[in-house]
Parts: sequence; structure tokens; C-alpha cells
Amino acid sequence: MRRVKIYIIISGLMLLPACEQWKGGVAARPGPPWQAWMFDGPPPGREYTPLYVQGWKDGCESGTSASSNQWYKMFYKFKQGAILAQNRVYYKGWKDSFDYCQRYIYQYTRRHVL
Repeated sequence: MRRVKIYIIISGLMLLPACEQWKGGVAARPGPPWQAWMFDGPPPGREYTPLYVQGWKDGCESGTSASSNQWYKMFYKFKQGAILAQNRVYYKGWKDSFDYCQRYIYQYTRRHVL
């Protein structure tokens, strides 16, 4: 019985750091702080159509998931609108950010040990 209590306490202590990932009821996604814009939309400095921006967001999440380690894969999934993928503007934004984020995360996770 004492052993069970110890396992429960240890399990609880191991889960405690996971609470730090939740902010405001939404899981805080890990990512390099100096490149935070890449998850919110295309690079600043130009005007983009709403479809391109949506494609960028979906493509960046997909690219991050495709080329990351298991830690990032818990937070990022493949995301692409089936109907929207037929739209050239959306697909261009998706493809641009997929390539960019995939390469960026690949290099970032290889340089830094989590």
C-alpha cells in the first residue's frame, strides 16, 4: 500500500511541469521566441490576402509537425483544408510556409537539445 502511494506522488510530481504548458486554458505551443511571427502569419512588411494568411498558418503547423521531434509533434499536426487546397492563393501560402517552417524546425531541433 505504501508503494502505491509513492507511485501516485511521483506521478503527480512528474505531471506538475505539464501544467506550465497551459496558459489561459490554451496549451502554449513551444517554439523559438525570435521567430514567433511564423506561426501567426507570413513575414511582416507586405499585405497578404486572408486566404494566403490562412494557408500560411496551416502550412506552418504542418511543416513543423512533419520535420520535428516527438515533443513538437504533441503540439503540431498536419493541417490543410481539403476544399481550400484547391484554391491557388491558399495553396501557395500553405506550400511557402510548409517549406519554410519544415526547414526551420528541422535545423532548430537539431541544434538545440530539448
